[in-house]
Amino acid sequence: MNSKLIVYPTDFSACAKNAMAYAIAMAKVIEGKIKIIHAIEIGGIASTEVNPSVLVDTFNELEEQAEEKLEKLKKEIESFGLECDYDIIPVKTLFIKDYIEKENPIMIVMGTIGNNGLENKIFGSLASQFIRNTKSMVLTIPREAKFNDLSEVVFASNFHTKDMSCLEFIKKIVTYYKAKLSVVHICEDINNVELERKYLLSMENEASKTIGIKTLHSELLYSENAEDELLEFLENTKPDMLAMVSRKRNFIERIFDKSLAKKMVNYTNTPVLVFPS
Repeated sequence: MNSKLIVYPTDFSACAKNAMAYAIAMAKVIEGKIKIIHAIEIGGIASTEVNPSVLVDTFNELEEQAEEKLEKLKKEIESFGLECDYDIIPVKTLFIKDYIEKENPIMIVMGTIGNNGLENKIFGSLASQFIRNTKSMVLTIPREAKFNDLSEVVFASNFHTKDMSCLEFIKKIVTYYKAKLSVVHICEDINNVELERKYLLSMENEASKTIGIKTLHSELLYSENAEDELLEFLENTKPDMLAMVSRKRNFIERIFDKSLAKKMVNYTNTPVLVFPS
């Protein structure tokens, strides 16, 4: 894995622009490089009735327009003292998946809402596919998220074997931004509350000894519905970032769906950093 590379997909929407600020923020933490990728959708302009030469001309025109915008974004990122380049690729899931596998970045930072219906579908699909299938961390940025600073990061633990390595990376973020780190665990079985409380305290002790996190605040919550409880916790605490290990196939999608259905504006403002399981 390229431990210094962050891939940042953009469709030039406002949400993608917000995501760029987070890509820059993460690149500062790891002293890394940002690779911008833009996908051109050719399905909408291609049909059996279109002359191939017209199709090529149209694609070239779209590519030229995209390159002009990408150059501006590249210069903006470089103004922060970071290394940056970009690629334009066809918007086919297979191509993008192969591209990500080839680049093998440490993190993908992307918005979750595009400019229109088609791009919304593309971005939503890509975000969930990256979360499920990539070996990279995925930082998803909701439409209303605005990067000002990171003052609090919440790690939602399910006592995964990777928790310590995740906390080790999160420590870099909270150290760089002088942020507060909290760990929350949601117990879904009332009979296991005391046992899981002990696990949480043990996790605190291990984080202190092995990673050197001395000011870790932890909290155990009980609910038979972990997704709803997590949403309520986020609404009440309003952290600047939620981090978690991808442990259930549709866990992230269910959270996003529920937050949108309930119009939980505070949650939809919270970026989610997902570690691969």
